[in-house]
Amino acid sequence: MFKIYPKLIKKDKEDLLKLLHDQNINFEENIDTTFGQYEGDKLVASASIYKNIIKCVAIDDSYKGGAVFNSLMTSILNEIHEKNFDKAFVYTKPVYENSFSSIGFEKIEEVGTDLIFMERAHHGFKTYLYNLEKEKVPGDNIGAVVLNANPFTLGHRHLIEYGKAHSDHLHIFVVSEDESYFNTEDRFNMVKLGTSDLANISLHRTDNYLISSATFPSYFLDEDKSVTKIQASLDAKIFKHHIAKVLNIKKRFVGEEKTDQTTNIYNQTMKEIFEKEPNRIELIEIPRKKTSDETISASKVRAFLRDGKLEKIKGFVPETTYNYIKNMS
Repeated sequence: MFKIYPKLIKKDKEDLLKLLHDQNINFEENIDTTFGQYEGDKLVASASIYKNIIKCVAIDDSYKGGAVFNSLMTSILNEIHEKNFDKAFVYTKPVYENSFSSIGFEKIEEVGTDLIFMERAHHGFKTYLYNLEKEKVPGDNIGAVVLNANPFTLGHRHLIEYGKAHSDHLHIFVVSEDESYFNTEDRFNMVKLGTSDLANISLHRTDNYLISSATFPSYFLDEDKSVTKIQASLDAKIFKHHIAKVLNIKKRFVGEEKTDQTTNIYNQTMKEIFEKEPNRIELIEIPRKKTSDETISASKVRAFLRDGKLEKIKGFVPETTYNYIKNMS
């Protein structure tokens, strides 16, 4: 088992594409490292990683079985360890659950026959939930919001104020993945500063358990499946069955979306899953906050910043966010 370079070497990519095609798997450009095993000139097994996420695992039908798979995963897991990650994740089809369970992976959640999300860690999802439960607040009217906050805007503040006014306590989750214009720590700090005057709120990181579209892999999904809907289903199930359950969350607040089809699909999918018993959660959509003539959005703030127009963001962000970004310059 050795590294191959499909993004750099033409033959490596051709060999990988053929193996993936034969196994009905799509190639993903968003990879860091790929391992492969050849028999003669034929690539018979391969797997890739992006950070600590395992992707594009493919084994020729003639070589399926424990030995090749175990050798492939040993190389992949060693690579993840050498990159100083203490967890490894895989998104794959549920039919492969036993294969990954046999090498120490545990199921976090699944979406029908389309997807299973698993992790291998000493202190993983169970530890995350255990620590989260320590911040549980008594009551039957507990709410939540989930933010990327890239950066934290007056729109986010409006959503939080609404959620707080309609809950006894509001849990605020900031997506932890470093796939945004602002890094994880900066986004978390902007939310913390922008809500420091509010009572009856708790601020949380999502770690690796609520997933951004930038890292959600779709290589194994059928082409006629909606990637957005499946990702939304996974996020909704993780939130409802695990996170909301330990914190007794009964409401989740989101901004309504009339123009962005992706966000609209996400919200509708969450609503479908949240409304089912048991552990029903009410999804509450509220109108987006506007300035005098336009809707506030983080994307507009980022556009101003890319153009070097720092002063333009003042009508879109709290003073705390403006000062934080100014001090970063």
